[in-house]
Parts: sequence; C-alpha cells; structure tokens
Amino acid sequence: MIRAFVAVPVEDPVVRRRLAGAHSLLPPLRGVRWIPESQLHFTVKFLGEIGADRVTAAKAATAAAAARAAGGARLALEGLGAFPPRGPARVLWAGCGEGAEALTSIGAAVEAAFEAEGFPREERPFSPHLTLARVKDPDAGKRLTRALPTIPPEPFGAVRVSSLVLYQSDLTPRGAEYTELLRVAIESAAAPQ
Repeated sequence: MIRAFVAVPVEDPVVRRRLAGAHSLLPPLRGVRWIPESQLHFTVKFLGEIGADRVTAAKAATAAAAARAAGGARLALEGLGAFPPRGPARVLWAGCGEGAEALTSIGAAVEAAFEAEGFPREERPFSPHLTLARVKDPDAGKRLTRALPTIPPEPFGAVRVSSLVLYQSDLTPRGAEYTELLRVAIESAAAPQ
C-alpha cells in the first residue's frame, strides 16, 4: 500500500519563497509543522492508501486528466485562512484568488478521470487553496484562529499551471515526504490542437 495524491506543483521559486515566509505574518506558534518550500503544491485529489496494483491505474488517470485540463491558467495566491472554518485551526492555507475557477476545472477533470479508473469520487466540494502548515497542538490552533482575522490580506504572487503530478506521500517523524510517481505537462489552452 502507498499513500498518494494528485497535485499542481508551485514551480515559481519566488512565489514559493514568499509562501514559505508566511510564518513571519503570524505570532510565534509552537506545534505547527510548516510544509517545506520545495513541496508546496495545490492538492486536487487525495487518494489515501492505494494498493501497489492500483498505481498503474492512478498514473493512467493522471495522464488522462492532464490531457483534458487546460493549462496556462494564472493562479493568484493571496491571504491566509484555516481549516476547519470554526474551532481550533488544524491546517493553515494560502487562498487562491484569480484563477480559482481554472483550478476547480482541473479538479473536475481529475475527479472524472479517476472515477473512470474505478477510484471513488470525493464527496466534499473542491476548495482551491494551498496548504502551508499543519497544526499539531490544539492550543496553537486556537491562537492561530484568533490571529488570522487581524492579518491583512497578503498577496504572495501568481503561478502558472503547467503540470499535474501524482505523488507518493511517506509519513516520517519529520513530516510527510513526497516522491513524484508521474509528472504530466498540461498544455496551454491557447496551444494549437
């Protein structure tokens, strides 16, 4: 069994650096695990644990979704928020402003392709965002929830959607480590057919 997900990576190093610096906007918090700058991405489908025999189907679905999706979209990252929306925060995220509808469209293409390969559909509606940190300490989650409304919206920059990646996620004491199983370019919508 492997733990897997499909994502659009953040490939612009300047935007990644700005996102990684988001901790400077917040009060000091213990019990928060920040996503490493090199691993920042937009998750479009979390598969959870899948059997090794399903990896080929997941790769086929990722390739099919990339073929259906329109690339080149500009995704503007701005502001901070948390999940769940009420109670102590467990996940800190950067919001997706301009381009959120394009990312939602890519998410729909991924869902359709994976469903065609026999993977279950996600029941929750897709929410375009980029996870910055996971909160392990409930007290830190409460402090983060109180602090977020006081932080002015911060523009982190914009990135172009250029690829879809199937990742393997291995949980370690230092946090999750991601390995690319397949990277597929998403063609620009303006490219000739």
